[in-house]
Amino acid sequence: MRVLIHNDRPEPLRERLLELVPDVEVGLCDSYDGLVTATQAFEPEVQFHIRFEDKPYPVEAVFDVPGLRWLGVGGVGVDHLGPWDPEAITVTNGAGVASEALAWHVLGSIIALTLKYPLFARRQAEHIWAWQDVGHVWGKTVCVVGLGHIGRDIAKLCNAVGLRVVGTRANPQPTDNVDQVFGPDGLHKALAEADYVAVCTPKVPSTIGLIDGAAFAAMKPGACLIDVSRGGVTLADQLMAALDSGHLAGASLDVFDPEPMPDDHPIWGREDVMITPHSCATFEGWELKALEMFADNLKRLKAGQPLFNVVDPVRGY
Repeated sequence: MRVLIHNDRPEPLRERLLELVPDVEVGLCDSYDGLVTATQAFEPEVQFHIRFEDKPYPVEAVFDVPGLRWLGVGGVGVDHLGPWDPEAITVTNGAGVASEALAWHVLGSIIALTLKYPLFARRQAEHIWAWQDVGHVWGKTVCVVGLGHIGRDIAKLCNAVGLRVVGTRANPQPTDNVDQVFGPDGLHKALAEADYVAVCTPKVPSTIGLIDGAAFAAMKPGACLIDVSRGGVTLADQLMAALDSGHLAGASLDVFDPEPMPDDHPIWGREDVMITPHSCATFEGWELKALEMFADNLKRLKAGQPLFNVVDPVRGY
């Protein structure tokens, strides 16, 4: 079986894959521009990729490859692929690989925003010693928008430190560590209960612009937003308006639309906003962990067993 690894540092992934699944032939490609040539020369049956360039992914170099049966995406999001025919190719993602890291980022953001760390960091940079009152997190409520792998790990961690958790789910059902689960039509009711809102829903047509002016209006005065989903789920201009009005107390953004964030965007200068450049899931060793999940699936494919983490192109997850 021929497996193509597409990543800017593919050799360590190749070595680990051959340790786990030694009886495969592995090809490598380390650029977007070279993917067409690589697929034509290697003719892979399976491809594993992790996005690594700030430009559109060359999907034509994937879906037009004769004989390609399965595309394994190392990350969770697949919105960079566009539509595909699930009868012609199976797409899986890395759901679960970075869930715990994202959960810690959300909890860290909750603490940092509540204790006004961004404000103190700015004052430290300006050598300003000034007293400032801060908040506290005990007894507060977190709303998790999207109780998938990531959302459930956020709920587990927040619940463990004494925060009450509510959340939304496409198919609402009782969920561990969540006090109340709402369906998509109950989003604003869920937001109204929250002191902190953690957005971790996939980016699909129904979630683009989901966190808009109406959503911000539904939130408690003084609430904080933490967005670890995809750029475009939260509308940045309406977030700015909610912060300017004082309705929101702060925000932590790991994603933005567009990415990279323009260097002249006014949100950079806010002392009530934390910005991480789509990096909170890229913990040390995460690419190898994603590769290991892919290898488990590859073993299942070779054994004729169903793959896990298969993505529905209609739902987008």
